[in-house]
Parts: sequence; structure tokens; C-alpha cells
Amino acid sequence: MKYRREIDGLRAVAVLPVILFHAGMTFWSGGFVGVDVFFVISGYLITSILIDDRERGTYSVLKFYERRARRILPALFIVLIACIPFAWMWVPPYPFEDFARSLAFAALFISNVHFLEHGGYFDLNADLRPLLHTWSLAVEEQYYLLFPLVLFCLRKFRRAKFLIVFTLLALASLAVAEWGWRNYPSQNFYFTPSRLWELLAGSLCAVILYQRAQLKSELLAGVGLAMILFATVFFNAALPFPSLYTLVPVVGTCLIILFAERETVTARILSIKPFVGVGLISYSAYLWHQPIFAFARIRHAEEVPDWAMMLLAGLALVLAWASWRFIEQPFRGKAPLVLPTRRGILGASFAGIVVFAAFGFWGLAKEGFPSRIDFDGSPYLARLYEQTTEHGAAEGLCPEASSPVLRDLCPAYAPETSERRIALMGDSHSRVMLPAFEPASEELDATILLGDKPGCPPLLGVHLASGGGDARICRQAVERFAQQVRETDVDTVVLIARWSLYVSGDYDGIDPRSQLVPEAGARFMSDADHVAAFENGLRETFDYFREAGIRVIVFSQVPQQRIIPGILVQNAMLLGLDEAAARRRFEESFVTREASDRLQARARGIMAEVTSEYDIPVLTLDDVFVDGDRFAWLDGADSLYMDDDHVSEIGAARLAPLVLEALSRPAQ
Repeated sequence: MKYRREIDGLRAVAVLPVILFHAGMTFWSGGFVGVDVFFVISGYLITSILIDDRERGTYSVLKFYERRARRILPALFIVLIACIPFAWMWVPPYPFEDFARSLAFAALFISNVHFLEHGGYFDLNADLRPLLHTWSLAVEEQYYLLFPLVLFCLRKFRRAKFLIVFTLLALASLAVAEWGWRNYPSQNFYFTPSRLWELLAGSLCAVILYQRAQLKSELLAGVGLAMILFATVFFNAALPFPSLYTLVPVVGTCLIILFAERETVTARILSIKPFVGVGLISYSAYLWHQPIFAFARIRHAEEVPDWAMMLLAGLALVLAWASWRFIEQPFRGKAPLVLPTRRGILGASFAGIVVFAAFGFWGLAKEGFPSRIDFDGSPYLARLYEQTTEHGAAEGLCPEASSPVLRDLCPAYAPETSERRIALMGDSHSRVMLPAFEPASEELDATILLGDKPGCPPLLGVHLASGGGDARICRQAVERFAQQVRETDVDTVVLIARWSLYVSGDYDGIDPRSQLVPEAGARFMSDADHVAAFENGLRETFDYFREAGIRVIVFSQVPQQRIIPGILVQNAMLLGLDEAAARRRFEESFVTREASDRLQARARGIMAEVTSEYDIPVLTLDDVFVDGDRFAWLDGADSLYMDDDHVSEIGAARLAPLVLEALSRPAQ
């Protein structure tokens, strides 16, 4: 097919926002849509080539996969090789297990399955996963396994026939995406059937243009570019993806492919040398940027400053040029310089896949190679390791029932001569807070009942915005716990949750899965609507217990850290730091009071207004963690946190005096 410079320029428009998004540049909050642009371009190019080969009688499945191997694998293998030593030196055992599995799955082109099963693209720890970006390569390669079969079934090229079949397949895939984000939002992002329609959109462009002159429209080409740029700037993690929203960058890309004839302004802009140059190295740039960013964040105790991330983005482009020039080019072209025969490239590809997969599964079987850590090198670090990897007594209290939906209130602490019944209702933070209630149980002769559901705020009358099974289970669990509180002679109910999560998300912004809505399945709500749902949930919950004559106490959340202490401790052990150097590194990682207060300000403001109206006390826990202008996760040789937002058993015990005082106060 004829070379189109503007397509390479379009690749630059796709890859640069992705890099800036992963670098944490907030202006490019929708930079992730660059992947969708890549999908459309890939679908267009591959379909054009395959249809042309079939019509010319030169089509060969082996030839097709040889081209894919030469295009994809050499640069990918180099990046995977480069990642292994840095992961070995810096990544602690548990995260190394994740890395090892993602390495094996990336080599097998099923890494989207790994990330589908182990967390979401917009999760906080996504920044620390060096191979997260390989999910898109997996989706593309899975498409290319299926697409030749579709072409075989379609037989000879007929434009109308191909358009109808591709359109029907694309609509079916889009329907899966729409259903998926409503029911399984995290998994939907990586789910291949939810993504196929984007590649098929490119295939439709190929069918429309096949053996036709390039279409020309200044207006439509310009609108297409504007749609892509709009999405990269104004989209964010709060939007469900992929979904109908994804039509914006996808349709925008299709308009450029179809109507950006080389004399149009859009084509001329995309064809300027800097854009074309970045486009030529875009694949290698995409491969290099995420590992560089992830390892920098793993190695650095504090948040990596923006200027440093921009330097690292520049490094990614430099490595991309070198990779393109010295790795990609020698393997490609009509006369490849390296492994010129089909048997050679396919054999080497198979061997490489086997080696990387074997190493990855070996790392998984060895549980991240904990032998890399010297537990005898520093008793101080070894003690912290135990504190940050063991969940303590709270984990053994009130184990999860076999049914994930309906579990009764559980007596966590029950003195023989119990005179009171106090119920804790909340998300996972209520469970880890249990040790803080043990002294109060003994002192006040009170049975402490627990009703917890991870990721589920203890509020009535609201639903999680993510919808699907998790939202339904959450609503049912809260209603059941609240009903049992009224039926079991409870005199005080304590509400504990990570309140800011349901209003403001985390330090990276809103978490769309945790926003609240007034009705199940409610969509297209503004940020103000979600906040109003949170406030209304507080009011309905307070009304419910006040009508039953049950006292309510609200616990504020503990300050949220920016890092996971256990990973930082293990990282210090891998680096062989002595106690003094480790302490300095840990103290640098404490979250600033300014950042923590800013994150919690909105939820606390709403909470203060509503609790004041209902005359409900709020117990603030911040003072226990204050260390100058920061909130500490470490106190001497003791870790106060299990992860970035859950306190450890020691941290919970430090809160016990505050809890006893709050529960001892007479009801107002």
C-alpha cells in the first residue's frame, strides 16, 4: 500500500499524550486515548495489507506472522531484557511476583489477561508496574490471530459484504464494551472483545479506501484531529472506558484516515518532520516509557518531580530512536540484515517467547525470589518487614463468610459480662481498626460487633457508581448490617471508612468505581451530583439510626500515604541500606500534611456540615500520626501502616486511647 506520511504523524499524536499521561502530567488527563488511536491505525494498516495480498494472490499466513514477528518482537524482547536486572535489584518479592507474571504473559501476548485479573489501569499502584502498557500489544496480537480467519471466511473481496460484516462485528464488540463497563468496569478496560471494535473501525476505513483515491475534506479531517486532541485534554479516569465515549478518539482517527488527503491542512501539519520522526519511533517509544517511569518511581522514595519525569520522557525518546535505528530497522524491510530467513525469525521468536515465559513463571513459582533479601543484614529492617507484611490479629477476627454477599454482624470482642453492644460499620478500614477497640471492650464491658465490606461505604440510600455485582453486594451488605444493628440491642454504632475515596478519589484524582450515585445504574452524573449523593447518604444513615434511638459516632480516616511502606522497606533491604540511611529514606516518604489535608478537605467539609446538623461527634485521628509538617507511617522502629491507607496492628493500638475516650463520653 502507498506510504502516508500523515499516518506516521498521527502516531506521534497518539504516543506523546500517552507518555505525558503516564508521566503524571495532569493537563493530559485523557492521554490514555492515544492507545485507542493506535488501535484504529493498526486495524487500518493491517487490513489494507492483508486485503491487498489476498487480491494479488500473494497472501500467506506464515508471511503475515513473519511480518508481525519482525515488527513487534525484536524491540519488545530488548525492553523485556532491560527490565529484568532493574526489577531484580529494586522490586521486592511480592511486586516481583506481579512483574514476573506480567513478563511471562507479555511474552505470550496475553498480558491483558494478567492485568484484567490483577487490578485496574487507573489504580494507584499502576504507576509501579513496568509492563502495564503491554496489555495493548496483547489485544492487537489477539486480534491478528482472529482476523485472518475472518478474511478466510469472507473469501473474495466485495466492498459491501466486508462493510456489513465488519460493521456488525464492531457493533457487537461495542455492545460488549457498554455492558462491560456497567458490570465489570476494571476488567472491561483490558477485555479483548470490548476492544475489537476499535481495530475494526480501522478495518472499515481500509475497506472504504481500498482501490479508491484518497478522500478529501478539510473540514472532516480538521474535526477528526480536534476530536483526538479534545479527548487527550478533557477526558479523565472518571469516564468509563472503553464505552461510547471512546467513539470520540476512534471516530476522530477514522476521519483523519479517510479524509486527510495529503494537500489538506491537517495532513500537512501531521506530515511535518518532527511529527513524522516521532511517529517512526512511536512503537519503541511506547515500549520504553512505562518501564522507565515505573522503575524511577520504585527507586525514588518521594514522588518524582515533574521536571524529572519530563527528563525521563526525553530519555524514553532517545532510547526509542536507538531501538528503532539499531533493533527495529535491521529486522525489517525487504532485505532484513538480521535473521533474513522466515525460518530463522520464526524460530528465534518462538525461542524468545519460551525463555521469557519460563523466567516469568519461575519467578512466580519462587514467589518473587525472597532470597534476594538479606534478612540478617539489618535487624531494624527485618522487624519492619514483619510488621508490614503480616496483617496481625485483626485479620483472624471475624473471617469472611463463604458467601461474599450476606454476612451477619460478627462479635469481634465479647467479654463474659457484657453490658453494652457497640457496632462498627465500614469498609476495610473498620476491620484494621479493630485492635483500637479491644481496650475499650474490656474497660466498658462492651461487645464489639463488626459489619465490614471492603470498598463499600457504610451509607444507606446510595450505590457505587461502578454498578454490577460489586455495587449490588455493597448495598445489600450495608442494609443487612444496619438492620441487624437495630435488631440486636446495639446502643452505639461507629462509622469508619476511607471517606475521601468516595468523594475525591486518591492523590491521582477521582476513582470512578468508588463514586456514589442515588440509584443503581445511574449514569452521566456530574461531579456535584456524586458529591450530593454522598451527602444524602450521610443524612439517610443518620436518620435511620436516630429513629431507632441508636447513638452514632463517625471516625475520620487516617492520613493516606503516597507510598506503600512494605514495598519501601523491602526496597531498602534490596539496596542494602543501613538503619540511618533507611530512616532518612522513610522519613522523606511521609506524606505532607498539606497534601493529605487537600485530599480529605472535601469529604471532611461535607462531614462537618452534616454531623453538626445532627449533633453527631466526629473523632479525628490525625494527631497520632503528626510528625512536623508531615504525617508519619513510621514511629521509631514501628510501622503504623500496613499499606498506603490501612493502619497496622501497632498503628491501631496507638489509636486505642482516643477510641476509649470517645466511647466513654455520655451520649448528647
